[in-house]
Amino acid sequence: MGIALLSGRNFRENDAADAPRVAVVNEQFAKHYWPGQNPIGKRFEIDDRLPGRPNGSARVWVEIVGLTKMSKYIFVAEPPTDFVYFPYRQQPPQAMAMLAQSAGDPAELTTPLRQVVQGLDSNLPIFTVRTMAEVYRMRAISVFNVIIETVGGMGLMGLGLAIVGLYGLLAYTVSRRTKEIGVRMAMGATRSTVLRMVLRQAFVLTLVGLAIGLIASVGVERLLQAAFPSEDNAFHPMALIIVTPFVMAVTFLAAYIPARRASRLDPMKALRYE
Repeated sequence: MGIALLSGRNFRENDAADAPRVAVVNEQFAKHYWPGQNPIGKRFEIDDRLPGRPNGSARVWVEIVGLTKMSKYIFVAEPPTDFVYFPYRQQPPQAMAMLAQSAGDPAELTTPLRQVVQGLDSNLPIFTVRTMAEVYRMRAISVFNVIIETVGGMGLMGLGLAIVGLYGLLAYTVSRRTKEIGVRMAMGATRSTVLRMVLRQAFVLTLVGLAIGLIASVGVERLLQAAFPSEDNAFHPMALIIVTPFVMAVTFLAAYIPARRASRLDPMKALRYE
Protein backbone atom coordinates (compact mmCIF):
# COMPACT_ATOMS: atom_id res chain seq x y z
CA MET A 1 0.00 0.00 0.00
CA GLY A 2 3.04 2.28 0.08
CA ILE A 3 2.56 3.36 3.72
CA ALA A 4 5.93 4.74 4.85
CA LEU A 5 7.66 3.23 7.89
CA LEU A 6 9.06 6.18 9.87
CA SER A 7 11.03 4.25 12.50
CA GLY A 8 11.46 0.76 13.89
CA ARG A 9 10.96 -2.34 11.81
CA ASN A 10 8.30 -4.07 9.76
CA PHE A 11 6.88 -7.52 10.52
CA ARG A 12 9.20 -10.48 10.11
CA GLU A 13 8.77 -14.13 9.30
CA ASN A 14 9.57 -15.10 12.90
CA ASP A 15 6.61 -13.03 14.24
CA ALA A 16 4.66 -16.28 14.56
CA ALA A 17 1.69 -17.21 16.75
CA ASP A 18 3.93 -18.50 19.56
CA ALA A 19 6.35 -15.54 19.39
CA PRO A 20 6.14 -12.42 21.58
CA ARG A 21 3.31 -10.22 20.38
CA VAL A 22 4.30 -7.19 18.29
CA ALA A 23 2.51 -4.37 16.49
CA VAL A 24 3.17 -1.42 14.21
CA VAL A 25 1.28 1.79 15.05
CA ASN A 26 0.65 5.03 13.19
CA GLU A 27 1.67 8.55 14.19
CA GLN A 28 -1.73 9.40 15.68
CA PHE A 29 -1.69 6.34 17.95
CA ALA A 30 1.78 7.26 19.24
CA LYS A 31 0.82 10.92 19.69
CA HIS A 32 -2.36 9.93 21.52
CA TYR A 33 -0.80 7.59 24.10
CA TRP A 34 2.85 8.73 24.26
CA PRO A 35 2.96 12.40 23.22
CA GLY A 36 6.49 13.65 22.62
CA GLN A 37 7.99 10.19 23.16
CA ASN A 38 9.42 7.48 20.94
CA PRO A 39 6.77 4.71 20.83
CA ILE A 40 9.25 1.99 19.80
CA GLY A 41 9.54 -0.49 22.65
CA LYS A 42 6.35 0.71 24.39
CA ARG A 43 3.74 -1.90 25.27
CA PHE A 44 -0.06 -2.07 25.46
CA GLU A 45 -2.51 -4.80 26.45
CA ILE A 46 -5.16 -6.42 24.21
CA ASP A 47 -7.54 -9.39 24.12
CA ASP A 48 -5.87 -12.38 22.46
CA ARG A 49 -8.42 -14.17 20.28
CA LEU A 50 -6.42 -16.95 18.68
CA PRO A 51 -8.51 -20.04 17.76
CA GLY A 52 -8.40 -22.87 20.26
CA ARG A 53 -7.58 -20.67 23.22
CA PRO A 54 -9.54 -21.60 26.40
CA ASN A 55 -12.43 -19.25 27.20
CA GLY A 56 -12.02 -17.61 23.79
CA SER A 57 -9.59 -14.86 24.80
CA ALA A 58 -6.92 -13.77 27.27
CA ARG A 59 -5.11 -10.54 28.05
CA VAL A 60 -1.66 -10.30 26.47
CA TRP A 61 0.97 -7.58 26.18
CA VAL A 62 1.98 -6.29 22.75
CA GLU A 63 5.26 -4.50 22.03
CA ILE A 64 5.42 -1.71 19.44
CA VAL A 65 8.19 -2.44 16.94
CA GLY A 66 7.40 0.08 14.19
CA LEU A 67 5.94 3.52 13.53
CA THR A 68 4.15 4.38 10.24
CA LYS A 69 3.06 7.59 8.60
CA MET A 70 -0.56 8.74 8.94
CA SER A 71 -2.98 7.55 6.28
CA LYS A 72 -6.69 7.41 5.46
CA TYR A 73 -8.26 4.11 6.51
CA ILE A 74 -12.03 4.24 5.97
CA PHE A 75 -13.02 7.59 4.48
CA VAL A 76 -11.02 10.26 2.66
CA ALA A 77 -12.36 13.03 4.94
CA GLU A 78 -11.91 11.19 8.22
CA PRO A 79 -10.06 12.94 11.08
CA PRO A 80 -6.64 11.69 12.28
CA THR A 81 -7.34 8.17 13.54
CA ASP A 82 -5.47 5.80 15.84
CA PHE A 83 -4.46 2.73 13.84
CA VAL A 84 -2.59 -0.46 14.78
CA TYR A 85 -1.21 -3.16 12.48
CA PHE A 86 -0.83 -6.76 13.73
CA PRO A 87 0.93 -9.74 12.10
CA TYR A 88 -1.65 -12.06 10.56
CA ARG A 89 -0.44 -15.13 12.45
CA GLN A 90 -0.63 -13.38 15.81
CA GLN A 91 -4.01 -11.67 15.34
CA PRO A 92 -5.93 -13.39 12.49
CA PRO A 93 -8.95 -11.31 11.34
CA GLN A 94 -12.39 -12.73 10.59
CA ALA A 95 -12.37 -11.22 7.11
CA MET A 96 -9.61 -10.03 4.81
CA ALA A 97 -9.12 -7.93 1.71
CA MET A 98 -6.48 -8.95 -0.81
CA LEU A 99 -4.83 -6.27 -2.92
CA ALA A 100 -2.96 -6.99 -6.14
CA GLN A 101 -0.94 -4.59 -8.27
CA SER A 102 -1.20 -4.83 -12.04
CA ALA A 103 1.00 -3.52 -14.81
CA GLY A 104 -1.97 -3.35 -17.19
CA ASP A 105 -5.74 -3.15 -16.83
CA PRO A 106 -6.47 -4.26 -13.23
CA ALA A 107 -9.94 -5.48 -14.19
CA GLU A 108 -8.29 -8.29 -16.19
CA LEU A 109 -6.92 -9.78 -12.95
CA THR A 110 -10.38 -10.61 -11.57
CA THR A 111 -10.73 -14.06 -13.17
CA PRO A 112 -7.13 -15.26 -12.54
CA LEU A 113 -7.30 -14.14 -8.89
CA ARG A 114 -10.59 -15.97 -8.38
CA GLN A 115 -9.07 -19.11 -9.87
CA VAL A 116 -6.01 -18.90 -7.59
CA VAL A 117 -8.13 -18.45 -4.46
CA GLN A 118 -10.54 -21.24 -5.44
CA GLY A 119 -7.57 -23.50 -6.08
CA LEU A 120 -6.32 -22.86 -2.53
CA ASP A 121 -9.72 -23.22 -0.85
CA SER A 122 -12.88 -23.96 -2.85
CA ASN A 123 -15.08 -23.08 0.16
CA LEU A 124 -13.65 -19.59 0.59
CA PRO A 125 -16.20 -16.96 -0.50
CA ILE A 126 -15.00 -14.14 -2.77
CA PHE A 127 -17.03 -10.95 -3.09
CA THR A 128 -16.78 -7.24 -3.88
CA VAL A 129 -13.96 -7.43 -6.41
CA ARG A 130 -13.19 -3.84 -7.40
CA THR A 131 -10.36 -1.77 -8.77
CA MET A 132 -8.81 0.94 -6.60
CA ALA A 133 -10.18 3.52 -9.04
CA GLU A 134 -13.72 2.27 -8.30
CA VAL A 135 -13.05 2.26 -4.55
CA TYR A 136 -11.74 5.83 -4.70
CA ARG A 137 -14.70 6.96 -6.78
CA MET A 138 -17.18 5.41 -4.33
CA ARG A 139 -15.40 6.53 -1.13
CA ALA A 140 -14.16 9.97 -2.18
CA ILE A 141 -15.97 11.33 -5.22
CA SER A 142 -19.49 9.85 -5.12
CA VAL A 143 -20.09 10.64 -1.45
CA PHE A 144 -19.07 14.27 -1.81
CA ASN A 145 -21.07 14.61 -5.03
CA VAL A 146 -24.20 13.40 -3.23
CA ILE A 147 -23.55 15.84 -0.37
CA ILE A 148 -22.91 18.73 -2.75
CA GLU A 149 -26.01 17.94 -4.85
CA THR A 150 -28.17 17.60 -1.73
CA VAL A 151 -26.95 20.85 -0.19
CA GLY A 152 -27.19 22.62 -3.55
CA GLY A 153 -30.74 21.34 -4.11
CA MET A 154 -31.79 22.46 -0.64
CA GLY A 155 -30.17 25.84 -1.28
CA LEU A 156 -32.02 26.30 -4.58
CA MET A 157 -35.28 25.21 -2.96
CA GLY A 158 -34.71 27.70 -0.15
CA LEU A 159 -33.92 30.46 -2.64
CA GLY A 160 -37.08 29.67 -4.61
CA LEU A 161 -39.20 29.74 -1.46
CA ALA A 162 -37.60 33.04 -0.46
CA ILE A 163 -38.39 34.59 -3.85
CA VAL A 164 -42.00 33.39 -3.76
CA GLY A 165 -42.38 34.48 -0.15
CA LEU A 166 -40.92 37.93 -0.76
CA TYR A 167 -43.05 38.44 -3.85
CA GLY A 168 -46.20 37.38 -2.00
CA LEU A 169 -45.41 39.53 1.02
CA LEU A 170 -44.78 42.63 -1.06
CA ALA A 171 -47.85 42.03 -3.24
CA TYR A 172 -49.97 41.68 -0.10
CA THR A 173 -48.39 44.80 1.45
CA VAL A 174 -49.04 46.83 -1.70
CA SER A 175 -52.68 45.70 -1.77
CA ARG A 176 -53.08 46.72 1.88
CA ARG A 177 -51.45 50.10 1.22
CA THR A 178 -53.32 50.88 -1.99
CA LYS A 179 -55.31 53.74 -0.46
CA GLU A 180 -52.18 55.15 1.21
CA ILE A 181 -50.33 55.04 -2.10
CA GLY A 182 -53.26 56.82 -3.77
CA VAL A 183 -53.14 59.58 -1.16
CA ARG A 184 -49.38 59.95 -1.62
CA MET A 185 -49.76 60.22 -5.40
CA ALA A 186 -52.68 62.66 -5.08
CA MET A 187 -50.45 64.85 -2.90
CA GLY A 188 -47.71 64.89 -5.50
CA ALA A 189 -45.71 61.69 -5.11
CA THR A 190 -44.33 60.53 -8.43
CA ARG A 191 -44.25 56.98 -9.75
CA SER A 192 -40.51 56.79 -9.14
CA THR A 193 -41.08 57.83 -5.50
CA VAL A 194 -43.62 55.05 -4.99
CA LEU A 195 -41.34 52.59 -6.75
CA ARG A 196 -38.43 53.48 -4.46
CA MET A 197 -40.65 53.26 -1.37
CA VAL A 198 -41.74 49.68 -2.11
CA LEU A 199 -38.25 48.58 -3.16
CA ARG A 200 -36.79 50.13 -0.01
CA GLN A 201 -39.10 47.98 2.10
CA ALA A 202 -38.02 44.88 0.16
CA PHE A 203 -34.33 45.64 0.60
CA VAL A 204 -34.74 46.22 4.35
CA LEU A 205 -36.27 42.75 4.64
CA THR A 206 -33.50 41.34 2.47
CA LEU A 207 -30.70 42.93 4.49
CA VAL A 208 -32.16 41.58 7.74
CA GLY A 209 -32.50 38.10 6.20
CA LEU A 210 -28.97 38.28 4.75
CA ALA A 211 -27.49 39.24 8.10
CA ILE A 212 -29.20 36.31 9.83
CA GLY A 213 -28.30 33.95 6.99
CA LEU A 214 -24.62 34.96 6.85
CA ILE A 215 -24.23 34.53 10.60
CA ALA A 216 -25.90 31.12 10.41
CA SER A 217 -23.75 30.11 7.41
CA VAL A 218 -20.57 30.74 9.41
CA GLY A 219 -21.86 28.36 12.08
CA VAL A 220 -22.79 25.76 9.47
CA GLU A 221 -19.32 26.03 7.91
CA ARG A 222 -17.79 25.24 11.31
CA LEU A 223 -20.04 22.19 11.62
CA LEU A 224 -19.06 20.98 8.13
CA GLN A 225 -15.37 21.47 8.93
CA ALA A 226 -15.83 19.39 12.09
CA ALA A 227 -17.66 16.67 10.13
CA PHE A 228 -15.20 16.69 7.21
CA PRO A 229 -11.84 17.86 8.57
CA SER A 230 -9.03 18.63 6.15
CA GLU A 231 -5.65 20.30 6.12
CA ASP A 232 -7.27 23.54 4.90
CA ASN A 233 -9.81 24.45 7.58
CA ALA A 234 -9.43 28.21 7.13
CA PHE A 235 -12.49 30.42 6.91
CA HIS A 236 -13.23 31.45 3.30
CA PRO A 237 -15.27 34.69 3.17
CA MET A 238 -15.13 34.85 -0.65
CA ALA A 239 -18.15 32.52 -0.94
CA LEU A 240 -20.22 34.84 1.25
CA ILE A 241 -19.04 37.87 -0.73
CA ILE A 242 -20.18 36.21 -3.97
CA VAL A 243 -23.55 35.11 -2.56
CA THR A 244 -24.54 38.53 -1.16
CA PRO A 245 -24.88 40.47 -4.47
CA PHE A 246 -26.53 37.44 -6.09
CA VAL A 247 -29.23 37.33 -3.39
CA MET A 248 -29.67 41.12 -3.65
CA ALA A 249 -30.15 40.83 -7.42
CA VAL A 250 -32.71 38.03 -7.03
CA THR A 251 -34.50 40.11 -4.38
CA PHE A 252 -34.67 43.08 -6.74
CA LEU A 253 -36.30 40.92 -9.43
CA ALA A 254 -38.81 39.49 -6.95
CA ALA A 255 -39.69 42.93 -5.55
CA TYR A 256 -39.75 44.87 -8.82
CA ILE A 257 -43.06 43.49 -10.10
CA PRO A 258 -45.15 44.48 -7.01
CA ALA A 259 -43.27 47.79 -6.82
CA ARG A 260 -43.92 48.57 -10.49
CA ARG A 261 -47.59 47.64 -10.07
CA ALA A 262 -47.83 50.02 -7.10
CA SER A 263 -46.22 52.87 -9.06
CA ARG A 264 -48.78 52.50 -11.87
CA LEU A 265 -51.85 52.82 -9.65
CA ASP A 266 -54.49 55.35 -10.72
CA PRO A 267 -54.72 57.80 -7.76
CA MET A 268 -58.52 58.25 -8.18
CA LYS A 269 -59.16 54.49 -8.18
CA ALA A 270 -56.76 54.02 -5.27
CA LEU A 271 -58.61 56.62 -3.17
CA ARG A 272 -61.91 54.76 -3.72
CA TYR A 273 -60.24 51.37 -2.91
CA GLU A 274 -61.83 49.44 -0.01
